[in-house]
Amino acid sequence: MKEQIRQAVEDVWRHHCAALEEALDESISELKNLLRLDDYQRHRHEPDRLERALGPLAATNVDLGSLSRVLGESAHSRAIAPERLKRVQALIRTLGEMKDTWSTIPPDLASVELERKEDEIRELAEQHLNRLAQVFRTLRIAQLELRAKYESETHDAVFADFTWRQLGPGELRLCPAFLVMARLDRDSGAQLRKMMSLLESRMPIKIAVLRSSLRDVHSSTSDIGVPPTMSIETLPLAMRGVYFLQVCAAAPNLEKHLFEALTAPRPGVISLLCRRDGEEQAAFQSRADRAVRARAFPMCVYDPDRADRFVMCFDLSSNPSPDTLWTTETLSGHDAEGQPIEVEQAFTFAHFAASDTEFAAEVTDPPATADHLIPMTDYLGFSRLQRIGKLPFVSLVGNDGSIVRKVVSPAIALQCSDRLHLWRTLQEISGIDNPYVNTTRTTLQKECAAEQEAQIKSLQQDMEKEAARREQVAVASAVRRLVAHLTGIDPPQI
Repeated sequence: MKEQIRQAVEDVWRHHCAALEEALDESISELKNLLRLDDYQRHRHEPDRLERALGPLAATNVDLGSLSRVLGESAHSRAIAPERLKRVQALIRTLGEMKDTWSTIPPDLASVELERKEDEIRELAEQHLNRLAQVFRTLRIAQLELRAKYESETHDAVFADFTWRQLGPGELRLCPAFLVMARLDRDSGAQLRKMMSLLESRMPIKIAVLRSSLRDVHSSTSDIGVPPTMSIETLPLAMRGVYFLQVCAAAPNLEKHLFEALTAPRPGVISLLCRRDGEEQAAFQSRADRAVRARAFPMCVYDPDRADRFVMCFDLSSNPSPDTLWTTETLSGHDAEGQPIEVEQAFTFAHFAASDTEFAAEVTDPPATADHLIPMTDYLGFSRLQRIGKLPFVSLVGNDGSIVRKVVSPAIALQCSDRLHLWRTLQEISGIDNPYVNTTRTTLQKECAAEQEAQIKSLQQDMEKEAARREQVAVASAVRRLVAHLTGIDPPQI
């Protein structure tokens, strides 16, 4: 899997190096044009050039020497000052050397393993970023020289100690990333703390976290109702200025997601679910799909530059049914009597673990007495007292095609609860399922319903009154017509 992430880094590296070479080429060309214009301004009034410009009669009809002296005095004031001319010539040489250097630097020089000492990683990252800063420093100076805005008294001091910290967001996006490779499996606390320490420097480094195992290591005394450790998915809550991407190596548009993460002008973390050693691609594709559906590996993007509000920066849309707690699956099999049945159930982390070889030892057959078996989703909603003596189970399709129950271990139940709590947290911070919004919505719906009911009752009363009035008018009219018919009196006179 390292090859895949390195390939993405190399693609971004080549893209950025090409952009830098293009910018260097453009500046060199513009500076050379400036020198050509200066050369023309300095020498266009020399006798030989005047003779060529005026044609064959110039030598017999015009004093070219006198004309050259007169015109040369006015042209001298438009020529580049000697100090600036030296700076521009030196600048062209420097830009050319930088272009040759960056075209030969391999991306491996900007990649280290997380196992290296933290001070060494910081130092290597600083060197890489400052090499890039010198390129942009020179490009800035070139732009000032082209507009004749460079003033030694002011700008020499400004550019004397130029580092990557003076680069703007647009320039940082063009910087080939400095990559730190990490392997995050099982007990990840120490690695997470080291990553956070590196990210606190605010250097725009990128940490690629490769994950093949989805097992978490928890204390045996951990409470199933309380998340026992920090997870990498909640890192944006602690470090809101860090770009975060969690994506599966089998996901569509993987290259696009990686490119955006690697070019973000901020520190970044890329969490990538990858294949186990020796795992076939088809098997990994199936496992990854089930892991995403079971909320075992929620895919998400946190981009601090997307919007001003935290909620708008967080995106869970790559997950199936992001507005529900669990996705569902339908089991097709037969019961004990051999009758075909279908069972629709929530697909939890426990269901994912029950079908994964990594957790095979923690999924067992239920005991003979099945009175205390509880479905996993019900078990998660029980209090600690209610769980005493209960065994959570999941339903699977057995080898013979029958629907069977399997009891999961306390460790799986704990991680299932942890994943559920994490998914709810992600839903809340992404704005999908915010309890305050839900409460407000419910209150407004009740108020609107009560108001609509009152309006309906009022309309009914008005309609009933109007109907009674019309009935009275109709009866009176009928009586008048009857009297008129019987008596012969005009109806208006009745």
